[in-house]
Amino acid sequence: MNSLNPVHKVATQLLDVIKAHEPRLSPAARLDRARELLRLVGISADRLDSYPHQLSGGMRQRVMIGMALALEPQIVIMDEPTTALDVVMQRQILGQLVELRERLGFAVLFITHDLSLLVEFSDRIAIMYGGRIVEEAPAATLYRDSLHPYSEGLLRSFPALRGPRRELSGIPGSPPDLRAMPTGCAFHPRCPKAFDPCADRLPVLGPPPDRAGPARTVACWLHPAPAG
Repeated sequence: MNSLNPVHKVATQLLDVIKAHEPRLSPAARLDRARELLRLVGISADRLDSYPHQLSGGMRQRVMIGMALALEPQIVIMDEPTTALDVVMQRQILGQLVELRERLGFAVLFITHDLSLLVEFSDRIAIMYGGRIVEEAPAATLYRDSLHPYSEGLLRSFPALRGPRRELSGIPGSPPDLRAMPTGCAFHPRCPKAFDPCADRLPVLGPPPDRAGPARTVACWLHPAPAG
């Protein structure tokens, strides 16, 4: 949301991207493309003459999405794209993103700490801790049956929208220092389920032997992957 240059109009920034990558387009064609991109993300084309401070947070976010789609990418990487937005605007942005994904056929790699958003909008979720993937599964599977204690901690940190109410809880302790990682499983100093091998042996990411169903992997001594 704060990536737009505050001293340049939206038009200048969109046209700069198009001109840099599509130099053969005429100025009129570049302007038409910029108008098309704004309409694509639900913003009136006359907002091209606005400065970023004249747009709401949600509109600035949409402008950035439009800029990301300017070159018709096959994959869009979004790093914490809804962090500074309220819940209603988050849902609007993500709903439009899903619509654009289905219409234009690109994939989205969504990087966020807000697991509650991913559960509804993602196909697959990979949970990372200490720089490593500790669990990966289809979104619905991970929500219903998470296996890694860190995944469980993340899921307990937001209220359930459906079903019985649950008590919210945090994860004790602090994330590890990546310059001096703990031995064994990086999560073991904070894990309520840690036992003998966790402190000394690093678990391997692999399919859990005690779960059948869609492809999923976990790195946890509670569900050790088959050797080899």
